[in-house]
Amino acid sequence: MAISGPDKERQMLGLFLVPGAYLRVLAQTVQQLGHNDRQLYQGLNFSAEDLKANDSRVFVTDATVMTERALKLAGKDGLSFMLARELRVTIHGTLGFAALTSPTLAGALDSVRRYLQLRIPFLTMSQSETDDQVLVKLCTEFDAPGVYPFLAETVCATLVMLTEQLLDRGDAEKSGFTMKDGKLPGVSVRLSAAEPAYYRQFADQLPVKFEYDQPDEMLVFPKALLDVPMRLADADASRLASDECEFELQKALKEQGDIAMAVRNMLRLMPGPLPSLEAMAERFCVSSRTLKRRLADRETSYREIVESVLKDRAIQLLRYTNQSVSEIAYELGYADLSNFSRAFKKWTGKSASEFREGGPDPAPELGP
Repeated sequence: MAISGPDKERQMLGLFLVPGAYLRVLAQTVQQLGHNDRQLYQGLNFSAEDLKANDSRVFVTDATVMTERALKLAGKDGLSFMLARELRVTIHGTLGFAALTSPTLAGALDSVRRYLQLRIPFLTMSQSETDDQVLVKLCTEFDAPGVYPFLAETVCATLVMLTEQLLDRGDAEKSGFTMKDGKLPGVSVRLSAAEPAYYRQFADQLPVKFEYDQPDEMLVFPKALLDVPMRLADADASRLASDECEFELQKALKEQGDIAMAVRNMLRLMPGPLPSLEAMAERFCVSSRTLKRRLADRETSYREIVESVLKDRAIQLLRYTNQSVSEIAYELGYADLSNFSRAFKKWTGKSASEFREGGPDPAPELGP
């Protein structure tokens, strides 16, 4: 049977896996807040017992369902901050160890940025700098409005809590970063959601200030703080842990199956404009040359996959929405309507207006 709509999206998201340890701790935290955690597992293909295995993995679709249920039960109780408190460094496996033993905070953040997708597949981090600050931006690859604000708050809270715990206090103070009123000076978290009612209950317990109603999800660090050593800095141990993370990442990519299908499925879940080859390669943690070669091995190219995704999306928008052709072109990432018109004529043999006026839909492409 053909799979369409939400079911199709759930199947595509199922290409990605989440460590069972996170869901185990999530369920335990819900229980600590006085709720029945057994409700979280109803209808899912795993149990609390299954999550006890260190190597357990759960489809991200099931993890999303479980998270939505947890939010309904305990979201208003400050589940995000409570969960962040329970997500100790050992829970994160080799990624946690790589960050823990990094020579400096900069190295720890770099490990988290590169390997975050091993733990939370649909979140990415990017880093930029101003004259005196480092801005670490959190982004979601997929549209998950029901859980993204919770995930952003949890991830940011986890990172700043671990930063406060793992920085070498003595070296931090020598660099002028003495804790004041329990806060790391100059560090803040910015979130786009409105301030939740429970924030004031946790504000004094958090090592940094959280600012809400901001344009983006972002952690802000003073640039000099990134040079402060980690409390358990060990370059050799950190390198070994990073190598293990790299091996885990490459193994996960191989087990994900057909790289062309994986790229296609990821693109289908992204809003326009679609990313460049270089940006997609970075998402898979390989060079653009390597991704290009691996797609060539499947007798396709990144451009061909992008065009097939744009074609299917254009057909859907023309057939099932009232958007104008120019609006559709803009949504798909075309700055010039004439470029879209030429592309659509090449794909279907018709202009966008002619296609909208009638005629059967061309069969959607199912594979590269």
